[in-house]
Amino acid sequence: MMKVNTYGRDYEVVQRLRPEPITPDEARAMEKLDPVELEIFSHKVNMIALEGKETTQKLGASAGMRWGDVAFGIYTAQGDLAVCATGIFFHAALGQIPIKYIVKHWLNEPSVQVKEGDSFFFNDPFYCGVHGGDMGVAVPIFYQGRLVCFTGAVVHTGENGSTEPGGSPTTSRSRYDEGFLVPPLKIGENYTLREDLLNMFANAGRDPRTFILDLKARLAACRIAQRRILDVLEKKGVDLFIGGLRKILADTAEAARKKVAELPDGMFRHQVFMDCAGEDSSLIKLNLELEKRGETMRLNLRDSSPTIPDKPLNTYFQGVIGLAMVYLCGWFLHNLPANNALLDILEWEFPENSLVNASGETPTGVAPFIQTAFSQSFFHVGAKLIYSQDRLHAVAPWYTGFGFALYGGFNQWGEPMADISAEMNGTGCGARPDMDGVDVAGSFFATMSDCSDVETTEADRPFVYLFRNFFQNHGMGRYRGGNGLGYGLVVHKVPLVFMGSLGFGSKFPSCTGLFGGYAAATPAVHSIRKPGLDRLWAESSPAIPSSLLELEKGQSLGGLHEMHQVVTSFRPYEEGDVFLIAAGGGAGYGDVLERNPEAVAADVKAGITTAWQAKNVYKVVYDETTFRVDQAATSALREKALAERLQLGQDYETFEKEWLTRRPPAGILKYYGHYPNPSQAAAA
Repeated sequence: MMKVNTYGRDYEVVQRLRPEPITPDEARAMEKLDPVELEIFSHKVNMIALEGKETTQKLGASAGMRWGDVAFGIYTAQGDLAVCATGIFFHAALGQIPIKYIVKHWLNEPSVQVKEGDSFFFNDPFYCGVHGGDMGVAVPIFYQGRLVCFTGAVVHTGENGSTEPGGSPTTSRSRYDEGFLVPPLKIGENYTLREDLLNMFANAGRDPRTFILDLKARLAACRIAQRRILDVLEKKGVDLFIGGLRKILADTAEAARKKVAELPDGMFRHQVFMDCAGEDSSLIKLNLELEKRGETMRLNLRDSSPTIPDKPLNTYFQGVIGLAMVYLCGWFLHNLPANNALLDILEWEFPENSLVNASGETPTGVAPFIQTAFSQSFFHVGAKLIYSQDRLHAVAPWYTGFGFALYGGFNQWGEPMADISAEMNGTGCGARPDMDGVDVAGSFFATMSDCSDVETTEADRPFVYLFRNFFQNHGMGRYRGGNGLGYGLVVHKVPLVFMGSLGFGSKFPSCTGLFGGYAAATPAVHSIRKPGLDRLWAESSPAIPSSLLELEKGQSLGGLHEMHQVVTSFRPYEEGDVFLIAAGGGAGYGDVLERNPEAVAADVKAGITTAWQAKNVYKVVYDETTFRVDQAATSALREKALAERLQLGQDYETFEKEWLTRRPPAGILKYYGHYPNPSQAAAA
């Protein structure tokens, strides 16, 4: 019988995020496992994965590769992620979908097949879950003619031929504006890459050199892991290997269910409001309800805003589940192996025709906005859920609104380039129940990442840094969030470069505080045209600001100043122009009036907190020379602030009645859906 291929999207395989059923061979192999051998095996495969991750990072060329936004995994023969080494859990978890697609569609397809020495490429966000800049390579591993596992590496490469450089187009109107989006495709056979396919990819984007180097870095890592795995198979046999991988998954699922069962049952809710759709100022709602019952947590995203058909601010549901893995792996189930068995505790429901459940031709170029907004909600509901059992991991959100530059053009050596700035990994950690957040801690979704060395960036990018240091943008509270980076890029040694920026939260904070803590500061983009820096540098002029705070407070610097919200479409910047932006700070935890006054004064002295924040928010009085706290004056000021709060208080019924009479301006509700609850549109 002739096989019928619909040549369309496979809606079944993307649902298979939990572990596949145990095969008879796996079951028999698990019965033979010795506990000591299993422990040694587990350590060995984790080290193999770690070597794969480090190899990917050392050989790649893009910012994501070089600075650690790397996911490397070992997957079972059915495609389940069993072992990963990563600072970016969601790529490893979502990497199972393309592999399950390969197993389902190509394993027994005569015209393709899956054989020893093959390699596969993928970056279609429908299967990878995020957006077109996130690309992966996977290889099957055979032993004595039998498929035993896959290895895979997934990383963001900053160019895929979309309407804008950087792999994250903010102006795409449909998926056809978002560059090449490739479902799992065989790109190599007999341990050889297909040069015709590489040539096709190289001609489809702005930066062919970086694309090819990144692709080969992923493949090299997979091949190194393959050699290590074959060595284990040769020494220990196939039963230990396939049984060991499945046992890791089974034990992880059992431990995760036990942890969930210990938590109180209930419903936990949080809403995030986003403030833009591209450069349009728009109010958008993402709503999360988490219902915990027994061993299961159910995610429901009803009442989120509807699909935006011609804006890239939509996400496939599988991308949201991938971001759920970030919280599960990094915070809630931090002491368990990071693999897709953690999803055994989750159920989910995504409403149709909503921006969290993209379909058809809707663009998804900046899907990470919605996904990270979901993560902020997960931080909040997770903290409320686990506080009674695991208080120290009930933390305030890390910064989730992005805030980084993208660029494209030619560098100072005449080479084409298109990428993102690594400072997206320079955000602040959220405050914790017993201590402050960490300044420039990393990125919440890539906690092992780095924000680059200034000198390395300047060596092959057409910029010099005006400055790069802490920006006082943390959320305040009993414990404060960490600060992010503030930095300024000066176009250098090229006549022209195109630059833009990504993020949200310029008007409505994207990172809100926990248990009374304050939100992190709202970000903006500040650009200066023709400030005449060459002359000022030559004169060592004091007019040159040394921090973003100095500049925003009015430090004199010539040229034409422009302010933008944090999302800016690509614009030309000429040599000498300055582009200034900040990576966001973490949210605060607890009441600001409970913060230790000595800690406030110490932060002001260190330049971490401003004098204005100390006086007007923390209500702390101190000597501006010695930074010694005036305890009596501080206590009086705080008592006055508490009394003022009580005067503003009202019962909830009165507050709600008045609040529901308010409505945002119609102009910013264009993409919101029915206000205040998008799901009520049909009833209305």
